Amino acid sequence: MHVDDEQQVLDGLASLLSVNGYEAHGACSGPRALQLAREGLHPDVMILDFNLGDDMNGAEVAEQIRGVLGYTPPIVMLTGDLSNAEFPCITDAPVWLVSKPLDPRLLLAALPGLVQLARATRAAQLHR
Repeated sequence: MHVDDEQQVLDGLASLLSVNGYEAHGACSGPRALQLAREGLHPDVMILDFNLGDDMNGAEVAEQIRGVLGYTPPIVMLTGDLSNAEFPCITDAPVWLVSKPLDPRLLLAALPGLVQLARATRAAQLHR
């Protein structure tokens, strides 16, 4: 799941991910991301813009989606200003705080491990 309030960024990352064999689901706001989770989307990784321009920031979205899903996917938190970003208050998943723009090669290199970790973590958390 990718959450960003800039449609161009959503479209670009969706293209990058799909060309590289990943299923990408974008949301243009925190409320839309929560709706997708409530409708049954179970992401392996959450890529979140910290400054979403609505009532929620990326950290808040991550925390609320965790409550909906019952597990915590790894989080890639993107921000243009690292000094103002907050980590989500989540202790059972990795959080990667990244300065924009994210190098797509770095993301693609990290995704296989993040997806593998997400699936193992989800299985463990759901079987508690």
